[in-house]
Amino acid sequence: MLMTTTLTTAEKLQRLHWNTALNAANSVFGQLTFFGPAWVLFLSELQFSNTQIGFLLSLLPFTGLVALVAAPAVSRFGYKRTFVTFFGIRKLLTAGLLLVPWLLTQTNISVVLVYVTVIVAGFALARAISETAMYPWQQEFIPNSIRGRYAAVNDIAARLTGILSVAVASFILGLSDGIDRFMLLFAIGVAFGVIAVWFATHIPGGAPPEDATASKTSYHDLRRVLHDRNFLFYVGGLGLLTIGVTPFSSFLPLFLQEQVGLPDSRIVLLQIGTLVGGLFSTYLVGWATDRYGSKPLMMLGLYVKILVPVAWLLTPRSSDLSLPFVLLVALIAGSTDIAWAIGSARLLFVKVVPAEKRSEYMAVYYASMGLIGGLAQVFGGQLLDFTQGLSGQFLIFEVDPFFPLFVLGFVLTAISAFLFHRVQADSPMSMGEFAGLFVHGNPVLALESLFRYYRARDERETVVMTERLGMTKSLLTVDELLEALKDPRFNVRFEAIISIARMERDPRLTDAVVQILDGTEISLAVIAAWALGRIGDERAVEALRAGLNAPYRSIQAHCVRSLGTLRDVESAPLILSRLQSETDKGLRVAYSSALGNMRYTPATQTLLEVLAQTENEGARRELALALARITGDEHYFIRLLRNVRQDKGTALARALTAIGKLYRRRGEELAGAIRACADVFARDNFVEGSRLLAQVIALMPVDSYPAHMSLILRECAAQLEAQNGEREEYLLLALHVLDAAAP
Repeated sequence: MLMTTTLTTAEKLQRLHWNTALNAANSVFGQLTFFGPAWVLFLSELQFSNTQIGFLLSLLPFTGLVALVAAPAVSRFGYKRTFVTFFGIRKLLTAGLLLVPWLLTQTNISVVLVYVTVIVAGFALARAISETAMYPWQQEFIPNSIRGRYAAVNDIAARLTGILSVAVASFILGLSDGIDRFMLLFAIGVAFGVIAVWFATHIPGGAPPEDATASKTSYHDLRRVLHDRNFLFYVGGLGLLTIGVTPFSSFLPLFLQEQVGLPDSRIVLLQIGTLVGGLFSTYLVGWATDRYGSKPLMMLGLYVKILVPVAWLLTPRSSDLSLPFVLLVALIAGSTDIAWAIGSARLLFVKVVPAEKRSEYMAVYYASMGLIGGLAQVFGGQLLDFTQGLSGQFLIFEVDPFFPLFVLGFVLTAISAFLFHRVQADSPMSMGEFAGLFVHGNPVLALESLFRYYRARDERETVVMTERLGMTKSLLTVDELLEALKDPRFNVRFEAIISIARMERDPRLTDAVVQILDGTEISLAVIAAWALGRIGDERAVEALRAGLNAPYRSIQAHCVRSLGTLRDVESAPLILSRLQSETDKGLRVAYSSALGNMRYTPATQTLLEVLAQTENEGARRELALALARITGDEHYFIRLLRNVRQDKGTALARALTAIGKLYRRRGEELAGAIRACADVFARDNFVEGSRLLAQVIALMPVDSYPAHMSLILRECAAQLEAQNGEREEYLLLALHVLDAAAP
């Protein structure tokens, strides 16, 4: 008995490229033989009817039923050994198609039809057995952590070789008529198929289990799979989708040939459109499924698939626009279908199929899909023969023999979406949340920044790219910002906190910054306290309140400022109490600023006292702003401050003139005093202007104003008299309150 050990992730990653090479080579084989548009055209050339074509196409999925019988033996024989053996037999049987021209010269068409049918049946049987081995083998040698991205890499390789092979097929089919052109395609395909078999021998894993009992998959085990509701919803949804999509997809080349009027050489270009469309989005989809889960991407692709049959019904007939329209639809379908393909496959392996029961689950899955796929092919061919001669007009759609196939595809795909909604997801993210990632911020810049972030070679470059992550304001960058917070380089961590502060609110970001605030790295805790205020998430309030008791004043100051930014009024009494007993100048300004942000009117008298005692000019302006916020909109105060910096006298005069208009009904004495004061300021006489402004305040009905406004105006009047206009903040504050209190 073969002994085997579990493959490590490192061993898997080291040899995954062989599977990529296999898929690339086998893509050429598939596109040039049974799975490309040339195959249906070849059968049509041999004068197969639509029903006969449907029957032949159905053999490929129908033989999937063999999986139920073969699964126990496949497990005992070994997944790799089984796959390589029957994968090789598939290629040998395909080579038999090269004898078709000779048979046509030696026998009649009926014999050729039987011969082709036997080859297809043999190929289908060998394929069913090899695929029964491949599915559980893939679950073993592809790590789940990179399954989406690896599927994308595989898909890119297969699409590139597929595009090349379809282009070659288009060229060859356009050279001549007759059966020989198809033989050249088949010969090239078989050659690449043999190469693919050699690649398969280098893929790791797939040996029989060490425990002989582990390989004994009983039919009772197979029946038990059918009690898994999640699996049944998945298979049910996929079954309806298969019945809806397979018939019109299989006969699409005939639709384009018979109804749209495209020649064979142009029809095969349809596959290039599909392949190129998927090529643009493949890696992004694979990366997204690994990062955000399979289901959001799967459902996105499924919703677009609902509309694809409608697009084909709208195809212009026998028009110069026919080919561009067909290629456009193929391009769009290909770019979104990859989301469905990678998402659904990853969900199957990661969530739907338990790893320890992969043999029985994949056998039932493959057999079910084979049965449903085969019935879909037979049904499609018979329906197409039954509707021959159908014509007419329905709304904006032209009715032809293919019309029922497209309608069926639209209806069943929509129903399948309902079933897939009930399949358990492999991540907590919903499709709506996933779509929201591309609505906020700049998703294009975010994706570019993500790519450049991982390619940064040194600390300086990483810091720059971390800054760009925050500037995008996109939730796509959340994981990278969280990673940057754990970077061993201090400057990267520091920049990450600043970048997070630029982002829109996200619970994960807030929690991460809170952890830094609660940590022991003081230099980062300070900036974390500031960032929590900038983020504006109320989840941080408790941590910021706790930060008021930090042993470091710098942390206390930033915590109280952030509480002010968040307007945590519940903390205001405590902050006011601390302000009244605090001696540190920096903390006094921070407490005052926070109370101003909170619009906490009981703090007015204390803030006025702090302002009178403060000598630093910048601190005085911040304190004046805090008082201005308590009384009204800060915009007026800031605008006036900016104007004063440019031309102090003119700015003060114009502000007083505007205030005079607001108070013109208060009497001529007040109006005259305001005009006189404005005139003095206009002449840059700030000492006299300050004295006159104090007189204007004395003429105001201050007692009728709210208490906090009365306090501020009286204090401003007293300071203007005492300071002779040297304290500019009192001028600004007085004008701000007069404007806010105006009737």
